[in-house]
Amino acid sequence: MSQRRLQIGMWNAFSEESMERFGSDAIGGIEICQYRDHESLGYTNKVCKEKGLSFGIHTPVFGGQPYRLPRITSIDRAEREEALRRVECEVRTAAEYGADYILFHYPFVPIFPLKTKQVFSNMPKPGERYDHDQIGAAQLRDISLELFDTLCELQHRYGQRIVLEHDFWGEHEGLLTMMFREHPEIGLVVDTSRLDISARAFHHVEPMRWLEAAAPYVYLVHYSNVRYEADRFIHHLPVLPEHDDDNRFGDAYAYLACLAQRNDRFHVTFEHHASLIDRHRLLELYARTERLLKPSLKESNPA
Repeated sequence: MSQRRLQIGMWNAFSEESMERFGSDAIGGIEICQYRDHESLGYTNKVCKEKGLSFGIHTPVFGGQPYRLPRITSIDRAEREEALRRVECEVRTAAEYGADYILFHYPFVPIFPLKTKQVFSNMPKPGERYDHDQIGAAQLRDISLELFDTLCELQHRYGQRIVLEHDFWGEHEGLLTMMFREHPEIGLVVDTSRLDISARAFHHVEPMRWLEAAAPYVYLVHYSNVRYEADRFIHHLPVLPEHDDDNRFGDAYAYLACLAQRNDRFHVTFEHHASLIDRHRLLELYARTERLLKPSLKESNPA
């Protein structure tokens, strides 16, 4: 079994104060995003080497502009080609600084299905998403095949691991799984909050069914929980034991348990607002996650 890694988010700049406040011996890496410039990336690489930490990058690499993800599955070819030029630039930068991975969202633009149970007020709005009649299955398949072929080529050319975090996939669950099955060199990132929101909002989304099918391709899990209110959700919450049987919260812990039983290689980023809980509870959260990911004593020490 390969060594799993637990990570914390470190957006905008590397912070010794944040490492002191939110880190622990359990943390082996960070995930960065929207850094100021090349100098700040170089500093982060240097500090990570000194501390024995790994780091991955969530697009966009650099800040200084509104948070914007590349529209890599846009139905507009010119927009898609512009997105892929940006992807290549960011892959090159990640390789230059020795990132373990660089992460993009797929599909992006996110897709909503025909039938919905509830669309929360803070989900993507029209213009930020495609509805079911704006992109067909055959069209998304062709765009996806072209995308994955391009990403595989970039990964090989730059020697840089590329991973894709699932966004809202509409009615295309089967295509999503197929793309990772047929391109195993591109890692899948599972977001436990977005998965739970999908199940609450849309008919026919069964998280455990999808996780069982997708588990072999998962490289990383973005681990956080959701609390639901009347017409919106609060996400990026720490995953706490009292959430497990409380219907107001998502099922993040159950999703991670499902994956841990089927894949012994993926890493975990705590994509939560760690400042919402005190340090004692945070360390308990890390320990609970470690216990879930480790094989049982019986498996480790067969009689």
